[in-house]
Amino acid sequence: MTRAWKRAYIGLGANLGKRRENCTKALEILSVDLNIEVLRCSRWYETEPVDIDTPRWFINGVAEIETALGPRDLVYELSEVEKSLGRDRSAGRDRPIDLDLLYMDGVFIRGSNQGIQVPHPRLSSRRFVLVPWSELAPDLILRPWGKRVSELLGDLPEDGPTVRELEGRLTKRRA
Repeated sequence: MTRAWKRAYIGLGANLGKRRENCTKALEILSVDLNIEVLRCSRWYETEPVDIDTPRWFINGVAEIETALGPRDLVYELSEVEKSLGRDRSAGRDRPIDLDLLYMDGVFIRGSNQGIQVPHPRLSSRRFVLVPWSELAPDLILRPWGKRVSELLGDLPEDGPTVRELEGRLTKRRA
């Protein structure tokens, strides 16, 4: 039985080491998986830490992918990529890489006993997610908010955490 491919969006971030290179390497590792095709990535942004007590700013972006994996399997693959790039979830909050499943077409999971929620439950309040995501899919309507990505971004207060664009966009596509 062939599983249908679905579009999904992944949030990428890092605040330790070679931040941008870590994010780019994570996309390269994902693109090797035959069940994942990295379609495109937003520009990179440097962002003030949110909900984390650290002086280290993050690099953030959003990638659009297509995948034959279900949401739980995709989250597992994301965690394996994090481990391969040195992420230790027990070692504090700073991280060389952070990968989050933000959204997957046709998937809505809440209150899961396996610790997965899709769409990501806090994405509507996170400028560091919505700014890069609005480059890729400003008109995508998200459950449970019933709003477009661009509308969620527009709803955020102007005086929120700083998000500033960096030079350079990942344009490499898988052949």
